[in-house]
Amino acid sequence: MTEPVELAPDYYLTNFFTLVAFVMDRYGTLLSKEESKFYHDFQSLGIDSQKLYVRLLSRKGSPSSAGAVFRLSKLKYTEIKDLPSAAEELQKIGLLHCNPQIPFEELLPLFTKPELFSASTSHLPKTLKRTELEAALLEQAGLEQEGRADSGIKAMLSGETLLAVQYASCFETFKLCFFGNLNQDLTDYVLRDLGFFRYENYPLDRQNLPFQSREQLDQHLDYYRSLALAEQALKGDASDILALVEQLPLGIRGDVTLHRRLDRLRLKLARQLERLDQPEAADHLYQTCQRPPARERRARIAVKHGNTQKGLSLCLQILEEPFDEAERNFAESFGHRTAKDLDCAHKWPAPKRYRPPTELITLPEGPERVEIQVASHLEHLSDGSCYYVENCLLNGILGLYIWEILFAPVPGAFFNPFQSAPSDYRTPDFFLARRSLFEQRLANLNKEILQEKVWRTYREKRGISNPLVAWDALSEELLTNAIERIPPAHWKACFRRLLSDIGHNSSGLPDLILFPAAGGYELVEVKGPGDRLQQNQQRWLTFFAGQQIPHRVIHVEWQLP
Repeated sequence: MTEPVELAPDYYLTNFFTLVAFVMDRYGTLLSKEESKFYHDFQSLGIDSQKLYVRLLSRKGSPSSAGAVFRLSKLKYTEIKDLPSAAEELQKIGLLHCNPQIPFEELLPLFTKPELFSASTSHLPKTLKRTELEAALLEQAGLEQEGRADSGIKAMLSGETLLAVQYASCFETFKLCFFGNLNQDLTDYVLRDLGFFRYENYPLDRQNLPFQSREQLDQHLDYYRSLALAEQALKGDASDILALVEQLPLGIRGDVTLHRRLDRLRLKLARQLERLDQPEAADHLYQTCQRPPARERRARIAVKHGNTQKGLSLCLQILEEPFDEAERNFAESFGHRTAKDLDCAHKWPAPKRYRPPTELITLPEGPERVEIQVASHLEHLSDGSCYYVENCLLNGILGLYIWEILFAPVPGAFFNPFQSAPSDYRTPDFFLARRSLFEQRLANLNKEILQEKVWRTYREKRGISNPLVAWDALSEELLTNAIERIPPAHWKACFRRLLSDIGHNSSGLPDLILFPAAGGYELVEVKGPGDRLQQNQQRWLTFFAGQQIPHRVIHVEWQLP
């Protein structure tokens, strides 16, 4: 990690220019006339006007029918020499609307409670909550019936210049093109500029850009509009949810990111339909989803409402082609329990649950976390070295070994220069899109190749963001012991399991790795008093047993005083 630096006063403007220029260069032909006009109008502004617009665009103003609204008197930006003149230029070009005509109730949030109390033409109790205070002022002004304001309200508004930001929706398109989502903003630039993050220098070729058509862009924008509407729909009844479902975009062939996002939203809406006791509507919506837990929820709905045969049939479908291990485990367990209730458990055997080697030890309770205490205990017993690694070691060495594959120029993987991982990371598409590269890398794995690639990457890339690599957790001593002691066959098996479902399998790994003085190694899961194995941990331990990877679970109880 580089040393933090002090940002220039107009850092945000530089970052804004970089973002919009990047989008114009790569997506200019996909932008609408309005979005292109927004870009060129902004370029024509004076420097102060540009600074003011970006400042306001980056802030959360008071929402209104005219756009996000701000009070000019409350804006304090020392780097902008003349705020009123900057606002006037923005008004002339149409990027700001000064003193827009908006409903009075949309103006009230701009003012503090003391200001609202001062605007009242009659005495109001100081104990009023803000919503009660605003309601009282609306009643005084008679806006609910007549649409007029009294002298007290006029006095509060007199001398105020209100600014409503325009064309914010155009910038949303630019952000979508740049970040690939509407959850990120210019803060990502700031974190980089402050030295908190460094990113790999991967290629951003036009032929690999995630957006290839305007229709694709519009459907992603429609998705985010639907996502915003979902918050309110989820608070309503079933008709509100079903109305929103009808508005969802259909998806674009080949755009797995959009389909994944739509699936996530549909799953959320369907789950709420279940809670509203609409099983048929929920089941129908789950059928449109391709990802877990859609089939699981359908099986649960069927059994809950008496259709056990349908529930078992869905479990069989899962077992024939499970999406992941978690879904398969559900089908085995739920199918057995359901069959047992039908007195046909003999046709559906109970899932075999692996019981790992387990040891109970007693330690004096101390200030350090229990894993560190167990590590010290094991070092003393084995006269070796024990490290607290949890998910960092196997993931980290995999990240170093496959570094250039992780950042390979796969179509649609990278939107901008500020990604720690490709956009399909943590999805099944991550492995499938790079399958041949991963298979070849795993086939070539031996001790010498692993050692050479890991150490070269460790030294050349240190500090650069990688979702698999926690740099501070990977000391040279730990890497040396791990590469020397763990057989290549074990690395290969673990890497293959990680890559097969990196979203789920990158967690649940044992807490400690022990390197006894006598040689070899052992993975150790630590459970403190009252703690127990989680499902993802159990799956890893079962896998270790199948691969003859040394492991055990240590349960800790505290010594009595």
